[in-house]
Amino acid sequence: MRESIRRLIEIARQFVQINRVYCDRSFYRVSLVQTLADLDVRFVVRAPKTPGVKRVLDAHDEETFVTNYEMVRKQPPTGRISVTLVVVPHRTRDDDSFCLVTNCDVSVEFAEPFAEAYRRRWGIETSYRKIGEFLPRTSANDQDNFCKYGLRN
Repeated sequence: MRESIRRLIEIARQFVQINRVYCDRSFYRVSLVQTLADLDVRFVVRAPKTPGVKRVLDAHDEETFVTNYEMVRKQPPTGRISVTLVVVPHRTRDDDSFCLVTNCDVSVEFAEPFAEAYRRRWGIETSYRKIGEFLPRTSANDQDNFCKYGLRN
């Protein structure tokens, strides 16, 4: 996956300027975050409530805070990367937090708008999914003719 991310960023840079990469929690891995950092890309990744994140949440009384955090992988291949943990209240669940890790400079005053910018990415993803649902699809019963004419499902 690291190589796929690297290729994707390199190809995208040929066509657009990348300001910030937003990733869902499946990208919350030391190796993937390190790859983004190595590519000198500003990133924001949704942080699941791992034991380490829970310890930080328990140590803070504030609902909204920004702190230095170290992501750690203990199993081989081991690794560590320093990031910033941004915590804001969850929008719909009382007594819950919305957590992000980033390499961007974020102040406590900017934590809420920063999290809101991350949340807006879902609208973009939904729009692309809806476009995909609208596009016509092809199908054929005769696979030989189907392949012969270069058509794809």
